[in-house]
Amino acid sequence: MKQKTKTGWPDVLITIGTIFIIIITLYPVIYVVSMSFSSAEHIMAKDVYLLPKGFSLKAYAMTLQNETVVRSFVNTLWYTAVGTLMSVTLTATTAYPLARRQFFLRKQLSFLMTLTMFVSGGLIPLYVLVQKLHLYNTRWSIILPYIISAYNLIITRSFFESLPEEMADATKIDGGSEWTIMTRIFIPLSKPIISVLVLFYGVGYWNSYFAPLIFLSNEKLHPIQLYLRGILITSESTGMGMDAVLMSEQMKYAVIVVACFPIMVLYPFIQKYFEKGVLIGAVK
Repeated sequence: MKQKTKTGWPDVLITIGTIFIIIITLYPVIYVVSMSFSSAEHIMAKDVYLLPKGFSLKAYAMTLQNETVVRSFVNTLWYTAVGTLMSVTLTATTAYPLARRQFFLRKQLSFLMTLTMFVSGGLIPLYVLVQKLHLYNTRWSIILPYIISAYNLIITRSFFESLPEEMADATKIDGGSEWTIMTRIFIPLSKPIISVLVLFYGVGYWNSYFAPLIFLSNEKLHPIQLYLRGILITSESTGMGMDAVLMSEQMKYAVIVVACFPIMVLYPFIQKYFEKGVLIGAVK
């Protein structure tokens, strides 16, 4: 006999709640995209609510023709690509010995690593350190002070600990070194956690705003986020002509879309690995 599935009130409430959350999450994205494709008159009138009005590509034309925007975008690409590559590499190579039970400083270094999540020197010591290392006003001031995240290191170590120890023993019997075990066995099996690291570090470097504001006085090194901040401040300032206000309002939404687009495109490709990697890290 076929058993009929009954939908109770809890399921209905959960469905309604989920739809509501999707709407309030998705609507701001739709709104910004619609504003970026709308004409300046409708943008200033604030009468765009869902779909673009007075469809126009002028905002994107101004954005792509602006040398400062292009330079800032390229800077952000550099910070994200180089920073993510270095952070993922150093996080994985640091997490591997901490996951090996034979490592004699395993507990001590793990304790110090965890301690940094609760105790911080603050902004002033970090600023002094960056200056003493001659990193101020250089690209490396955005990468080196934040190159390894303690949280990411913990979930990576936990993932390595979940891999069968017998594989490492078999490699040693065949004459393999610890370097061989890490590069030939552990890393190839770590696609889920590597994708998590790429996403976490990539989004962090891409959205980096405070560090460039503090450590970069040279505008030629500024990322796209600082340029967007400048547009927001300029559009809110007084004493501007109408043409300048229209231009800043149009470009503001176009720059937001340009700044968010790469991350939104990347996420669907690594989502399946992301969920698995985060789940493993959370359980551990």
